[in-house]
Amino acid sequence: MRIIVCVKQVYDPKSIRISRSREELDMREAVLITNPPDRYALEAALRLRETAGGEVIALTVGDAAAEDTAREAVAIGADRAVLVTGSLKLEAETNAASPVPSFQLLASSVVTRIIAAVVDRLAPVDLALTGQIGLPDGAGGLAPRLAAALGWPVTLDVVRFEPAAEGLTAIVATSEGGQAVPLATPAVAAVIPGVERPRYPYPARIANAWDPGFVETVSPADLGLGADDLAPDTEPGGLILGPERIRGQVIGGSVEEAAAALVGALRAKRVI
Repeated sequence: MRIIVCVKQVYDPKSIRISRSREELDMREAVLITNPPDRYALEAALRLRETAGGEVIALTVGDAAAEDTAREAVAIGADRAVLVTGSLKLEAETNAASPVPSFQLLASSVVTRIIAAVVDRLAPVDLALTGQIGLPDGAGGLAPRLAAALGWPVTLDVVRFEPAAEGLTAIVATSEGGQAVPLATPAVAAVIPGVERPRYPYPARIANAWDPGFVETVSPADLGLGADDLAPDTEPGGLILGPERIRGQVIGGSVEEAAAALVGALRAKRVI
């Protein structure tokens, strides 16, 4: 059984600041981490490999810095990893309009095409796993989009997998608990956090994860993707900031005095 786990490098929301003077995100102290929900998908894949055997391949699409996420997945237990990175400006389109400058800014549809191309390249693949959501934006549409691109069935809200006589059984979270759902492969599944928490990187594998051969780096051109495949179908919007928060005012005195002062303040602001 060959399992591909999609892991994404994201900015830790705790390290992102907002610059009101420039009306943009301040990324100067932003820290890159592996998307935490994707770690649950990797854990589910590793546990399935331990019971049913097979190979676990981590797949990430990102800038050169995303190699850290690919290596981390190997250190945690993935057999190997594939990193899609490089220049988005293909040699045949040197005179075309300016391409997207960063893999971090790729539209979701483009990322889906890239991942689907990697899955085809690694065929035969039995299972493609994703995290349920993306940490920065809360989006969780990768699994359905990927399933549509591949023509595979998709299962959401998966907690874990169990080998079955024919295919696999996915334990899906419901309001009543967990429900066993037969899963015919090949398939795409989105894994949600469960009781099986992600494991930490093995100390013995941390250094070895940087040895040659564990991470294969490919470019969109290597996958046979052209300019049309990398053309986004959406445009990113600007940052729209709401009004700056106004500090509250404490009104003292007796109940009657405070009520009179409150009414006066509201009238002064023409609220009433």
